[in-house]
Amino acid sequence: MPDHAPRPRRALPARVTLTLAAVLAAVAPAPAADVAETLALDNECVRVSLLVFPPGVASGIHLNGEPEVGIVVEGTLTLVTSARGKEPFGPGQVIYLKTGTVHDALNETATPVKVWALNLKKCP
Repeated sequence: MPDHAPRPRRALPARVTLTLAAVLAAVAPAPAADVAETLALDNECVRVSLLVFPPGVASGIHLNGEPEVGIVVEGTLTLVTSARGKEPFGPGQVIYLKTGTVHDALNETATPVKVWALNLKKCP
């Protein structure tokens, strides 16, 4: 029986790592059940929801199949993306995420965060 020495492990190229992260995010579970969603409008062009993040709750790493706009109404939401890292958004600030942006949204504060989320669909 031949004697095979284990080969040293090599790191994956950055492009493969980012692609793998995107694939994993696409099949990740739905956002945390603790994020309350009140649907205000859902038609062929847009889905509008009011999201409430209790203290310490995160949406979970995910991506959307369409552009998303978020408008913080109350509290401070921390958005995490690979391009911009961790970024806080407060009341009145607007967040824009292009299609396919892998992200996580979290409430790192002691008070609830309210955000209007607008998912911009491809209109017929």
